[in-house]
Order: sequence, then structure tokens, then C-alpha cells
Amino acid sequence: MKKNKTMFRVILTIAIVLIVCGLGYICWYLFNIYTSGHEYENLQQPTNSPTEKSTESTAATGDTPDAPPDNVAPKEVHDTVNGSINFTKLWEINTDLYAWIKIPNTAIDYPVAQYPGDDDSYYLNHNMYKESAFAGCIYTEKLNKKDFSDPNTVLYGHNMQNGTMFRALHSFRDKDFFDANKYIYIYLPDRTLTYEIFSAYEYDDRHLLYSFDFSDKKVFQEYLDYAQNPTSSMMYNTRNLNVTADDKIITLSTCLGDIETSRYLVQGVLIKDEPIQSATESGTNPTE
Repeated sequence: MKKNKTMFRVILTIAIVLIVCGLGYICWYLFNIYTSGHEYENLQQPTNSPTEKSTESTAATGDTPDAPPDNVAPKEVHDTVNGSINFTKLWEINTDLYAWIKIPNTAIDYPVAQYPGDDDSYYLNHNMYKESAFAGCIYTEKLNKKDFSDPNTVLYGHNMQNGTMFRALHSFRDKDFFDANKYIYIYLPDRTLTYEIFSAYEYDDRHLLYSFDFSDKKVFQEYLDYAQNPTSSMMYNTRNLNVTADDKIITLSTCLGDIETSRYLVQGVLIKDEPIQSATESGTNPTE
């Protein structure tokens, strides 16, 4: 009997420890979900899109994509003048931040990083302050140049449950949303790039830049033929833009929930490359 009581106490103690550890992990996880992305709010300001076409998207949805968030950022970083970003101020935070991405009518309004070291996935779990963070940062790998001159520039971001980072890409699974929201804006120190979204679909988890030689126009065209007519589910491609190997595209990649072997891709083709009228606030990256 005494032995049974001792065994019961041991089992009870182990069970309590496991419950406490489990609750601790849940609290930690929920805290990270809550805080992920909030560090970016202090940088986000309404950005005037540099093209009249954004008005079409606004009118079609009834939304106001340029309305400021609750926590308005310091204007000296995320400027409304010419729809530009003050990179000099941004580089005071982190010189790895080299671009800014914005998609109207979504929460996607973030700096883009590229880690100069050997770990291309560094920003998968580090934020823009180079702090360890569950949400990471929107980033590219060194396989892509930072001037977006490659045939296909791939940006990665987490599918965060609190709606931050690249979670909003899944909004393009809705046909009405896809049809009404056409543009991705990339802000660089000296110019603004406008991409028109031509496809959104589920794909496997292969590494695109290792799997395809996009510098080979035949390979790139074959890839584009598929991207414009994908066979996967959750696909929309209704614009008929006829993207060719002479174009430059951008690919935004995020996860598909618990499906580890798949990714959700939103792709746009470059339709406008505009120099910033006044680049005096942009500066030159000290690492360049």
C-alpha cells in the first residue's frame, strides 16, 4: 500500500510538472504571437502609392489602403513624401534593411532584410533589430541581388496567426480580393518598383532559386508558363498579362498552415520602375 502511494505521488508530481510546463509553453507561444509584428508598427506610416492604378483597387473594395495604423510611426522613417522611405533613419536601426514592401488593403507594410553572413535563413527567426523573434522579418537570400534586377526575386515571410508578416498573402485565395487588389510596391533608396500581381497559388516546398536557373530564358519561360496556369488548388490567374522571360517578377512565399511540404506563392510582374524625385533623405547604405 505504501509503495502504491509513493508511486501515485511520483505520477502526480510528474503530471503537475508536465501541466505547468505545458501552460508555460502555451503562454510563451501566445505572447510571441501577440507581440510578433508589433515592433514594426512604430515604423509604419501611410504610404502614397506612386501610381494612379492604386485608385482602382481602392474603389473596387471600398477600403482606404492609405489609412494610418493605430500606432503611427515617426514620419522621419516611413515618409509620405513621394511614397518613400527614409533609409538613412532605417539604417540607424539595421543596415541589413535595404528595401520596403507594401501591398495596399493588407497588413503587408514592412522593411525587407538580407543577411550578409553565411546564414541565409537568419531573418527567419530574427526581427529587424536582429533580436531573436518568432515572427522573424521579411527577407531575401543572397542568391538575389538587392536591386531587384534578377529575373525572379523571392521574398520570404512567416504566415503569422495574428495576421502579421505574410499572413495576408492568403487573402489572395479569395477571387474577389485577387481581382480587386493588383499591386505590390517595393521602395528602394533611389526608386520605387511597381509590380502587378499575375498569379497566386499553392506550390511545393522546393527552393525556387536552387531548383530553376532563371538566368536561362528557356527555363524561365517554362516556369512562367506554369506559374500563369498552375494546376494546384487555391489558384487565381485572371489578368492574362502574358508574362514572358523578358520580364522581371517578384515571388512572395509563405507557409500553408500545418502543411510543411507546401507553400503559398503570390507573384507579380514589374510594370513600372520610377526614380524617386528627391533621394536626399534616402542616403547610401553604409554597408554598400
